Amino acid sequence: MKRTPGWERGPGREFVPGVLLAAFVAAALAVAGCARVPPPRPEPGPPAGEPAPGGQPAPGAAPYSELPPAAPGQPRTGWLDVGVVVSADTARLESTGEAQVSGVVEVAQLAAGQALLARASAGRLLLQPLPAARELAVYEAADTVFVRALGAGALVQVNGKRYRGVLKLFRSPDGRVTVVNRVGLEDYLRGVLPHEIGRLTDATLEAGKAQAVAARTYALAYVGRRSDLGFDVYATVEDQLYGGAGDESPLTDRCVRETAALVAAYQGRLIRANYFSTCGGVTANVEDVWPEPPLPWLRSRPDSGREGEEPYCSKSPQYRWTEIWGAREFLDIVNRTYPALVAALPLGGATRLDDVRVLSRSASGRVAEVEIDTDVGPLILKGDSTRRALLRPARSTGAGGPGTILRSSLFKIALVRDGAGEPVAVVATGAGFGHGVGMCQWGALEMARRGRGFREILEHYFTGIRVIPTADLAG
Repeated sequence: MKRTPGWERGPGREFVPGVLLAAFVAAALAVAGCARVPPPRPEPGPPAGEPAPGGQPAPGAAPYSELPPAAPGQPRTGWLDVGVVVSADTARLESTGEAQVSGVVEVAQLAAGQALLARASAGRLLLQPLPAARELAVYEAADTVFVRALGAGALVQVNGKRYRGVLKLFRSPDGRVTVVNRVGLEDYLRGVLPHEIGRLTDATLEAGKAQAVAARTYALAYVGRRSDLGFDVYATVEDQLYGGAGDESPLTDRCVRETAALVAAYQGRLIRANYFSTCGGVTANVEDVWPEPPLPWLRSRPDSGREGEEPYCSKSPQYRWTEIWGAREFLDIVNRTYPALVAALPLGGATRLDDVRVLSRSASGRVAEVEIDTDVGPLILKGDSTRRALLRPARSTGAGGPGTILRSSLFKIALVRDGAGEPVAVVATGAGFGHGVGMCQWGALEMARRGRGFREILEHYFTGIRVIPTADLAG
């Protein structure tokens, strides 16, 4: 039987079933005083499964000098610059074999296992072997230093993580140290899939292939997007989680290999292939989540094969969830997050919470506007920014941990009062995990278990697309 949550139906005053109120109030009254609220963090990576175990390293990427340039009139599809350490005070590098350091007055060699400490000082980039008493070299601010491992199978480590390809180091615009991994696209994907789709089995292999195509498409669509920072994409949830060579696994490697050079395209052009953990039963239109124009392939659709069928993602542990804040705790969170996301508050912020309600919803039932009534007036939150304003309670456990953003914007919310009418708690009951735009990873995993191929999975979540080789992309 299909479970249709009330929040999929439209706007209106929200409520919490009465049978739950006693538990909610008891939990809220246990919250003592004013909680210290950490600042918002980036959205966590989707918990699509357990982290993949480390696999045996496969043959390395092509050397830096052999990475192919883009063909005339075609986008670059052979390699990426990935920001693995961005604007840090220091970075520690070492190699599993001998390594070469170039971009200096003369090329230097590092022995296997010898560490190199990079730091910025007085407008210069300094590199120092460890242990050693003097700098290996001093580089001017505009210089870029390349470090590459020598010999078959050798890899360079940065802060304990192993990477294929070449590392380049330079001073960030803010005067600190940035380390970029210049790596072949397919090897980059080998380091992404274990973190984005999790541990696979033979039954879910097609979901892994869909993830490989989506991740490849996402990366290529954003080549150059961070050029002002000196790289293409972050190695974090700002773009795609990339762990280098340390967590590669045979099954995720196979997904990359068996979809090599395939991308998702709309009318012959790369799409923006967004994805997330759990849709909760329905995906979202992109313009309903972020303030941008509609994109024809990022449309809201039910997460099921036919009417009345259980949503594909219903096995996700984030399919349904509840959060409870003490009234004071909730107000403290809003006082901290609202100025950074929307507008400044009067000195001292709001001191009284009068009500919390959803004003409007998008076509997918996600919150479009939330109003928080306070003594300084109504505070309005819109779209996905609601998740960054309503941080999870500090005592929350489970995926995401305490103080992180709300799991999704597909939720009901209500203010709970005591017998005297005083606010004691705010309760949100919701569905799903993530922004809701594009491919639902838990849904993809279930579609694979039901025998769907990776093309069918991608075409289900991205409206009107085709899976094609990069060579067939329009110029």
